Amino acid sequence: MLWLCLYFSQRNAQALEQVAAWAGQFTARVSPAPPDAVLLEIGASLRYFGGLEPLRGRIEASLQRLGTRQAALGIAPTPTAAWLLARSGDNTPVTARNQLSQRLAPLPITAVTTDPTSLAAIEGLGCRTVGDIRALPLDGLTRRVGSTLVQTLQRAYGERPDPRANWQAPHQHHAQYELAQETIHTEQLKPALYHLIEGLCGHLRSLNAGVMRIHFQLLHRQQPHTELTLGMLTPGHHPARIQALLDHRLEQVCLPSYVIALNIAADHFHDMQPQGGDLLDQISDEPALDAWQGLVENLDHRLGKDRVRGLATAAEHRPERAWHYQRPGQPNQSASHQGTTPPRPFWLLPQPTPLSSPAGRPNYHGPLIFEAGPERIESGWWDGGDISRDYYRALSPQGEQLWVFRERRKPRGWYLHGFFA
Repeated sequence: MLWLCLYFSQRNAQALEQVAAWAGQFTARVSPAPPDAVLLEIGASLRYFGGLEPLRGRIEASLQRLGTRQAALGIAPTPTAAWLLARSGDNTPVTARNQLSQRLAPLPITAVTTDPTSLAAIEGLGCRTVGDIRALPLDGLTRRVGSTLVQTLQRAYGERPDPRANWQAPHQHHAQYELAQETIHTEQLKPALYHLIEGLCGHLRSLNAGVMRIHFQLLHRQQPHTELTLGMLTPGHHPARIQALLDHRLEQVCLPSYVIALNIAADHFHDMQPQGGDLLDQISDEPALDAWQGLVENLDHRLGKDRVRGLATAAEHRPERAWHYQRPGQPNQSASHQGTTPPRPFWLLPQPTPLSSPAGRPNYHGPLIFEAGPERIESGWWDGGDISRDYYRALSPQGEQLWVFRERRKPRGWYLHGFFA
């Protein structure tokens, strides 16, 4: 095993959990070590990420995007040794247990404990480094400084078991960012908002999950919070995609007063389904959006919620009621209830147009020739929209293909209802 410790000089339990959720994208074994560290078992991830240095580079780059540059890294075969190295600011990896004695010996005793009583007892023995402590007889050292410090060193050297509980990331995400300086300009909020998005996406990737809706709150001192909601057609966890949608949304925002803090919340995670592809396709951890999906998402956030709509068929025999608006990309819930019907025209008139019918034969720029029909539609008696019609597909003298019907009730008139392409 190989452990990586992220050590923070100032962290609280909630912040450590947020870092742990983000860190799950690099390994399945993450263990917070309150009050100041998060441990990652990275040995099983090295092959996937191409080795130790590429993995460490990705972690460090992601930490910078997360806005957590103050984290110190330590890498060692045991979790406690990685913690000691990180606390000492030694970021040179130790990859084998037989190197631990040489690498840990020069570390100052403050890497092991900061308790004033323990430090005074150790200094009273003339010890300044971990190597000095390890050179003392074990029984006498335990009597002078206690068993806790001795057991910590034994775990660091791999001489005592050092089990760590695996932390399970929750299937929801909440985080806050307090601004160092208040601002009323949305452009100045973007770095902090991107920081929150990076943390959310790391959390999602650790669970191979995505979100379709994200809620932001821009907090003011004396004004109600400014609420922002991002919606996506398909679940996603890629920061660039979410940031682009947020940029469009911010263009519509006029802040009532200065912003002092930001909140992000995503309460419903969706499992990401594996995507099929060719052997030589570019590898991606998120399915690529179709062009129309990206267009709809961008227009939706530029124009406002529910301004972009799609059309779908409805389970209804009356032509004028056999469609409805719905969110683009949503499955048509009524499609499975539709039986097989004859062809329908793409251009349906808002209202049927009466046709003249000398000698009982309908005319449209001349007498019509019937090509198909009749198709009888009788429906709507239950809602006041009762119809009883015989529909025909007809050809005009100009070659136009028409959809016409005759009322089956008096006065049994003829009507034009649509045009075929």
